[in-house]
Amino acid sequence: MRLYAPFLFLGVMACSEYELSPKAEADEPVEEVASEPEDTGAVVVIADTGDPLPPTDSGDPPSCDDFIPPIIGGVARDEDCLREPAIGTFTPVVEWQWADNPILPAYNQIMAAPAIGNLNDDNGDGRIDEDDIPDVVFTSFSGGAYSSAGAITAIRGDDGTTLWSTTSPGGHGIYSSSGVAIADLEQDGSVEVCVSGTSHSVVCLNGVDGSLKWAAGTETSTYGCPSIADLDADGRAEVILGRTIISSDGTHVVTGTGGTGGSHYMSFAVDWDGDGALEVIAGNTIYEADGSVLWSDGLNDAAPAVGDFNGDGRPDLVRAGGGQVIVTLNDGTLLWSMPTAGGGSAGAPTVADFDRDGLPEVGVADLSRYTAYDTDGTVMWSNTVSDYSSSKTGSAVFDFEGDGAAEIVYADEHTLWIFDGSTGSIKMAQDGHASGTLMEYPLIADVDRDGSTEIVIASNDYTFPGRRGITVIGDADQSWAPARPVWNQYAYHITNINNDSTVPRIQIRNWESWNNFRTGGTELGPSNWQPDLMSGEPSICTDECDIDAVEVYLPVLNRGLIEASDVVIVIERTDGDQVDVKNVPVIADGAGAIVGPIRLNQSQWGTSELFASVDWPETIDECREDNNIRALGTWPCSE
Repeated sequence: MRLYAPFLFLGVMACSEYELSPKAEADEPVEEVASEPEDTGAVVVIADTGDPLPPTDSGDPPSCDDFIPPIIGGVARDEDCLREPAIGTFTPVVEWQWADNPILPAYNQIMAAPAIGNLNDDNGDGRIDEDDIPDVVFTSFSGGAYSSAGAITAIRGDDGTTLWSTTSPGGHGIYSSSGVAIADLEQDGSVEVCVSGTSHSVVCLNGVDGSLKWAAGTETSTYGCPSIADLDADGRAEVILGRTIISSDGTHVVTGTGGTGGSHYMSFAVDWDGDGALEVIAGNTIYEADGSVLWSDGLNDAAPAVGDFNGDGRPDLVRAGGGQVIVTLNDGTLLWSMPTAGGGSAGAPTVADFDRDGLPEVGVADLSRYTAYDTDGTVMWSNTVSDYSSSKTGSAVFDFEGDGAAEIVYADEHTLWIFDGSTGSIKMAQDGHASGTLMEYPLIADVDRDGSTEIVIASNDYTFPGRRGITVIGDADQSWAPARPVWNQYAYHITNINNDSTVPRIQIRNWESWNNFRTGGTELGPSNWQPDLMSGEPSICTDECDIDAVEVYLPVLNRGLIEASDVVIVIERTDGDQVDVKNVPVIADGAGAIVGPIRLNQSQWGTSELFASVDWPETIDECREDNNIRALGTWPCSE
């Protein structure tokens, strides 16, 4: 379950405070009001108030100008604010397939995980963002040349139409089984595609047409998996390949001297030490943004992931490779180490809460088994699979049916598997897939923006009979839970990228919220989480009663588990006539906003009670709808 430090909206009470009682059925307000708040640097959120009433010509009238809204302290989140899940039917069907390359016919074999993001302006609104159709980008090889130079191709996510395909952008070769990373590197509205180069560490392309953006770095990897993050929080993202860091314009920043994240250079960035800045996690080494070594244990330089395994609020390091699965705590203490259950090297680890106990587990594929390891390293379950080609395949996790139970999606040499995360029972074993296998794994995203999730899987038939290219699988009834339109890199976690493919300047700490890695979902949280809006105790400034005016400040709180967007607040009389309408764009979970000043005169207020209705007319799906109305009472000025 997500853990958030509460937002604090601060102010000092001035003027007179006029407090009125809520409706009888409403809960007691959860805000904490103090007259002497400590200075935390937080801000007061006040909604747009429109035009104030014109002052009367009476010299120097009393004023509410110095009135400051009340304090909203910590807002308690209701951990039971959950939607009763509408359980999906789980009837997987193939929605479409891309098996032949119309631009480069020889390059149709794929043995690397693709990436998903929006590359172009499909809806013609002048922006490339989450309202456009996502695109699928992947590297491919010809014949059996999976370790040689190859092609990179982009196709539409709704029907597989090929957008572009190239083998040597700007004359720079790219590896045919490289991972792909997608992001708007410079926050300029143009999305880039980055891949591992044959003579440069990274080659980055323009997402619209596949033309060269830049090529940089000298340390190369045949199966390298680039990642993207804004390491210095300047609004321009860096590209990382193993221990090499390259700026958004292609300038080589630094190459470290320690681990690389395994032979496939599977590194990524998170705030490891809690200093507010991102570090690079590369196998057995953690680098500062300048390339200096922050931490190294010299153990297994293997594919990494992170999660909080001891509940201390800090990320812990998970590694899988070289025949071992290892979890090391943030302070360097080895939590546990286990040999692979079925032999072989082991693919990249997946982290998620498989059994709904509130703690993270680890999923790893090896030579002949897919195994779920509990938080303490004990084996929860282990299923027979087949990856004798490489024993390096990865996996993804998603709650397809919206019932709070995670499923694991994994593809070996012959079969696309879906396992129940808690028990390992087989929910699907779909034949027809084929792969000589490297570090590929299926992706989970809404690639056609229909509101239902799809599975995107890469295949090749150069060794085993079966499919080749890209296959997109959805639910026949479109009942699978919603997912994001983006899965932008091999080392994906929900908070490393925004839905519109921009890179967060300040990355939310995933282990404090979702506590998973290579796991699908929405940026808001599980599909059964809900907001819960309520109005707090209002404060009314009556200092301008002599000029027939009062100002109302209304706290609007969200006790739910996810944010609420486009919150409409209506001030209305008993007869239903609306006096004023306000809007708050977003109210985060466990937080609140002060709406005001709402400036009213006696004619507007009327002769009876006035009410404030939050979420009017109940367009937001909340876990409670009976706490949205607050009585403001009768006209507060004395005769």
